[in-house]
Amino acid sequence: MPLIELNRVSKAYLINKNEKKYVLKDISLSFSETGLISILGKSGCGKSTLLNLIGGLDKTSEGAVYYKGDNIAKYKEKQLVAFRKSEISYIFQHYHLLESQTALYNIMLPCLLNGDSFKIAKEKALSLIDKFSINKDLLDKPCSKLSGGEKERIAIMRAFINKPKVILADEPTGALDKDNALLVMESLKEASKTSLVIMVTHNEELARRYSDRIIHMKDGRVIQDEKIKLINGKRHIEAEETKSNPNWYGKIITHNFAKRFKRNIFSILAVTIGGTASMLIFGFSNGAHDSIMKSTERQFDYGVASISKENKIVSDESPITLIQTLRASEEEIDELSSEYDFLHFCYSYDSLVTPAIDTYIGDREINGLTYTPVYSFCDQSIDKSLLSKGKLPVIDTLNMVVINQTAYDYLKKETKGEPLNTYIRLKDTGTFTYYTSDIEKPYITDYFVYDRLVEIVAVVKELTFLNTPKVYYSYKALDKYMEETLLNNLSEYLGETSWKDRIMSASDNEYIANYSHRVFLKNSGDVYQLKEMKKRLDEKYSLNSNALTVEGTLFSLVDAASVGMEIFLAIALVGTAMIIGIISFASYAEDIKDSAILLCIGAKREDISSLYVFENCLIGAIGIVLSFVIALVSQNPLNHLIERFTSLINIVDIPFMSFHGRPLLFPLLIVIMTLLICLLATYLPISLSKKISLKEELNAND
Repeated sequence: MPLIELNRVSKAYLINKNEKKYVLKDISLSFSETGLISILGKSGCGKSTLLNLIGGLDKTSEGAVYYKGDNIAKYKEKQLVAFRKSEISYIFQHYHLLESQTALYNIMLPCLLNGDSFKIAKEKALSLIDKFSINKDLLDKPCSKLSGGEKERIAIMRAFINKPKVILADEPTGALDKDNALLVMESLKEASKTSLVIMVTHNEELARRYSDRIIHMKDGRVIQDEKIKLINGKRHIEAEETKSNPNWYGKIITHNFAKRFKRNIFSILAVTIGGTASMLIFGFSNGAHDSIMKSTERQFDYGVASISKENKIVSDESPITLIQTLRASEEEIDELSSEYDFLHFCYSYDSLVTPAIDTYIGDREINGLTYTPVYSFCDQSIDKSLLSKGKLPVIDTLNMVVINQTAYDYLKKETKGEPLNTYIRLKDTGTFTYYTSDIEKPYITDYFVYDRLVEIVAVVKELTFLNTPKVYYSYKALDKYMEETLLNNLSEYLGETSWKDRIMSASDNEYIANYSHRVFLKNSGDVYQLKEMKKRLDEKYSLNSNALTVEGTLFSLVDAASVGMEIFLAIALVGTAMIIGIISFASYAEDIKDSAILLCIGAKREDISSLYVFENCLIGAIGIVLSFVIALVSQNPLNHLIERFTSLINIVDIPFMSFHGRPLLFPLLIVIMTLLICLLATYLPISLSKKISLKEELNAND
């Protein structure tokens, strides 16, 4: 069986849709395992095309090329790689060296791809130097600095180094002087004793002097097949697939990275921005819940709420459900007090002393302050750690109040003075009617007047986000005041009656009852119980708390912000992947000729893709390291900035050290995600790109 056989091979190119131009037409040839065969003919007769088809660099239009009985066109990628790596080598007319790499590295590459170590590959390369009269000083120069003759000899040495079974040589002596041409021909002749050498040449003199067989071509056809000397075939040894030395990537990746430094800096920047954004957004999502919980607890009135009863009124004639708000009955409040013993249940005086009380400094009215109760200044119902200025009252009195930082800043701006230890006047009035069953006196009207000059004795620093200027007073003191203050007209009619008595005796749907009760935590540390109570309450009750409303609003805002950030993050990651993919494909297109050269000497297509994958994974690794540094450095300043404007504490909490109880899990996930993006963004566009023949790739960028 011949080593190589061409069966009615033709090669044509489309001129237009209906017309082909044949470069080769109906060629049938066979070649034994050894010998030096020369192909002669004028330029354009198809010699180089024939060589490309034999070597699998191009595909036939008709017919087939067989190697050891197998159709080369039907080789799978793995077989094709083994074929180029161990069975065949090329000496190209235009050298096709990796111009940016050194001469020595170019010679060594086939050995490295065949699994040799750098040491062994270098020894093999150096052993060839004397045969080709190469000055050792040239070996460390990049091939771009060599002359044509020097490049020719480097290309020939590269072809010889692995002692392949087939050497395809396209004008191997074209750039050499006579002495060096003879030296090369002697080497080809020596190689032909154990290998098949097929050479394309114009030099008929050298062909006749050294060849065992000469094939003459004209206009794409073989016109003469001249056998000068027959060579008996040698024993055939099946080529075994070998694994490449993985270190061969290093030099090329390092050079490519430096060559595309500015472009790679842009890629690193894209990865860094994407990675930093990912970590900060995840840190926001991770820390927001705990931050809001801790931050909203920093409200002086966090343990203050009101509870009311709701009756739903459903009409068969209307789809609308009406809700009637009522004050809970004494029996219902007793039941609630028994079940929720961590709360004080009190009557509500908000209809008498409204939160929007009139406030004066001297004769000047100050708008915008909210008159807000706390149960007592002297027990555990308040968080005393929030105190930032002054001293809390040591007794519960209505003559002393505490303001929050927002009110402090507001009053300081309005008065252009220091609010602490100054006095403000609080006024509220109301007209309330009591209806009797007496025909002669059907109703009795009393006038409630609340007018107090109070001292601001302390300032509390609490959550400022969504907060209003507040003036805090003691509800115990107000309750005592209501108990001691009489309704003059009603007292004459019913006997001594205080405002507290009036509210206690009011019907539950009367305005003066405010349709609710006040509730206060006995211990400010039990805020979680207030939240649990709100969840567990029967649907007929409604628990309302300004602090819980602020907390719920913050959670809603954070959830909405998280969704927006996640969408932005997805867009950023897609954009990063596209940038890496586009840059990677541009780099691949730029290096297509070098890639084809590597394929010709035995590299796999996945090896070529891996060059760009490794390069971009290096970019990803640098980018993610920078992302970790930036995220780590910026986390605390960012939290301080957010806290300054919103009072939210540590809202960005990136779990660098532990995530779900696993140490360093989050950094590991970020690294994996980044490398996966780099891998997919690099590999997909390259693998999906249109494949062209190696011959066309070798001629790219020329």
